Amino acid sequence: MWEKRTEASTCFANGQPSERCNCLWLGAGGSGKTWAYTKVLRPLFQRFFGFGRYTAGAPTHAAARLLGAEARTLHKLANISPNSALHRGAIRGQRNKNDALEQQILASLACIVDELSMSAADVYHALGLRFSVKRCENWALDLSRYLQEWFGKMPIGLQLGDFLQLRPAAQANAAELGRLLFKNSMGIVVHFTGTGRFSSCASGQALVAILQHMRQGTAMTDALWAQLQSRVYEVQQLQDLQTAPSRRAFLRAYWGALAWEQVARLQQLRAVLEAEDAGERLYFVQAIDKPTGDATLSSAQVSAALQCLNMTKTGYLIGMCPLFLGMEVRISCILPEPLLTRELPCIVRRIELHPKEPPTPPGAACVVLQYQPLGVLVEVADSDYGQFQVPGDDVPKGHFYVRPVFNKQSAWVFEVAPKQKLRLVRKQVPLAPQRVLTHFGLQGITARSGLVAFLNQPPRMKDGDYGLALYVMLSRATKLSDLWLIGVPERPYFEGFLHERNKTLVDRMSLFERLSVQNEQAAEKYIQKLLWRGNAYVNRTLGVSGTGQAK
Repeated sequence: MWEKRTEASTCFANGQPSERCNCLWLGAGGSGKTWAYTKVLRPLFQRFFGFGRYTAGAPTHAAARLLGAEARTLHKLANISPNSALHRGAIRGQRNKNDALEQQILASLACIVDELSMSAADVYHALGLRFSVKRCENWALDLSRYLQEWFGKMPIGLQLGDFLQLRPAAQANAAELGRLLFKNSMGIVVHFTGTGRFSSCASGQALVAILQHMRQGTAMTDALWAQLQSRVYEVQQLQDLQTAPSRRAFLRAYWGALAWEQVARLQQLRAVLEAEDAGERLYFVQAIDKPTGDATLSSAQVSAALQCLNMTKTGYLIGMCPLFLGMEVRISCILPEPLLTRELPCIVRRIELHPKEPPTPPGAACVVLQYQPLGVLVEVADSDYGQFQVPGDDVPKGHFYVRPVFNKQSAWVFEVAPKQKLRLVRKQVPLAPQRVLTHFGLQGITARSGLVAFLNQPPRMKDGDYGLALYVMLSRATKLSDLWLIGVPERPYFEGFLHERNKTLVDRMSLFERLSVQNEQAAEKYIQKLLWRGNAYVNRTLGVSGTGQAK
C-alpha cells in the first residue's frame, strides 16, 4: 500500500497509500477478534506507523481498555457527550482544540472500531464526520462525499463485532446516516469461527455447543440440556456456598445481572463478603447530594437519594461506596486525569480518612464514615500503567490518588414526590466493586475465574434484547462448570428464541458470512499467486500439508 513512501529503504509507512483497505471482522464472543488485533495488528501498526498514527476506539470504557492504553471511547473520539447534538451542523461546528487527540486523528493511517454491534448509529456517524472534518485539508477531501470516504479516507479501517450480541439502547435522527456510512465501508469481510476463549476440556466444549445452538436456533440434545441444568442454583444454594469449600471460587468469579436493581445490591453484598474473607475493616462512604437550585432535601429525601440503584442515573457514582484495604475496585466515572479512565481495574492500598473523622471503635468490622475521605490510594491492576504517574502526587509509579468528585455537569434527576422532581449533583469517591457488572459491562470480558449470572428478565426488557443478553452472559465464561446460573428461563430460550426474536440481525449475520466466504476464496487466489504454499511456516499456519491439501 505504501510503495511510494518517501524513503523506500525503510519499512516506515508514510506518504499517500496506493489503495485503501477496510475490513470487517465478525465472529462470536471468544472467537479471537480482539486478540488478533491486540497481538498481531497493533504491534504491526506500532512498528510501521509509529505511536500516535493509528486510532482505536470502542463504545464503552471497558471494551476500549481491552484495545490498549491508547484506545478511547467513541464518544471521546467524536468529541461528544451523551447530551450533545449529533446532527451534521453540530459536528461541523465543533471548536478546534488542536490537542493531542486531534493531532492523532489527523495523522492516523488506521482506525479500529471494536464492539461494533454496541455502537449507536448516530454516534458512529458523528465519529466518521468528525474524522472527515479534521482530515479535510491535509487529505484533500471533498466533505460532500464523507459518507463514501470512510473516516476521512482512512487508509486502513478495521471494524470488529458480533451482531448477535448487545445493541445500543437509543439512537437519534442521524442514525440513518450512520447506517449508510457503515454500508459504504464494506470491504473485506472475515468471519472468525474459532473458540479460543473456551477451554478444550469436555466442560468447555459443552458450553461451546450450547452457544452454537443459541446462535443457530437449533434444538440441543437432552443430555446437553441436563448439563446446563446442572449449573442452575437457587438463591438458598448460593447462601450455602458462603460456607462451602467452593467459597473462594465463588468470590473470585465475576457477578453479573441484567438490571441495576440486582447489580446495586450485589455490589454491597460482594464487598461485605470479600472484606470478611480478607479479615479487613469495611468502610462505607456516603454520597453527598445537593439540589442544583435553591431547594433543600429533608433527611428522608437524602436517605431515599442514597438508595437510587441505577448508577447510570447518578453519574456512575454509587450512593454508599464500600471500601477496604486490598479491595479490587474499578474507576466508576470519567475523571479529569486522562490516565484514569472509567472501568480501569485498581486495588485499594490506602484510605486517607478526613481529619475530623471520629475514632473507629476497636474491633469494628464495618464503619459508616461521618466524613468523606480525603482520598483513596489505588494501584492500577494493569501492567501498561506500571510506569505512569500523575504530576503532583508523591506516590509510587502505577499508583494514583482517587479523590471525591463533584461534577455539576453530571446532575441527575431525583423524584422527591409524585410528579415532583429535582436535579441533584452528587459528590462521591468514584470507585465501585470491580467484578460486579451489568451485562453491558460484561460484554467483551473473558471471565476466566467464572461467572455468577442472574438471568431473570427485567420487566422493561424486550424479548429480542433478552435473547441477546442471555447469549452474552453465558459466553463470558471459559467452560460450563465455571457458571453459577440463577433465574434460568425455560429450554426454548436457549434454542430458537434468539433467532425468532432477532430475525433482522440473524439475516444480517448470514449475509456477512456469505461475503466472508467470497473474500476467503479471493484470498486463496492471492496466496497461490504469491507462491506462499511453498513456505513451511505458512502451511503450518493455514493448516495444510506440504502438498497443499487441507489437514
